Amino acid sequence: MALHNQIGELGEDIAVKHLQNEGYLIIERNYRNKFGEIDIIAKKNNYLIFIEVKSRTSEDYLYLAENLYYTQIEHLKNTASYYFVENEKEIDNIRFDLIAIKINYSEKKAVEFKHFKNILD
Repeated sequence: MALHNQIGELGEDIAVKHLQNEGYLIIERNYRNKFGEIDIIAKKNNYLIFIEVKSRTSEDYLYLAENLYYTQIEHLKNTASYYFVENEKEIDNIRFDLIAIKINYSEKKAVEFKHFKNILD
């Protein structure tokens, strides 16, 4: 597995542990359909939350995470919409979040962590 994939997987593991500690119920990881992928699908307080995780080892991790490209946002929306069709669920309270993590890969831990909630409000 390529290093960037290992960093991404480690970041998702860190994000899941954080979310669980905050009372989120993890529904699914790495959900894929014909429109794209959503890193984490979770529930909390009657919200179904679609979470994108951006993990970096560089200093500019927050800048990269805050500037999701338009096409990435469209893929997130379309992938989430198809999730409801595929799982025969009604759209109720949904939210899109972003978790940005700066990782020290040699120590396998987060050195900075930021959870942006409701990024598509």
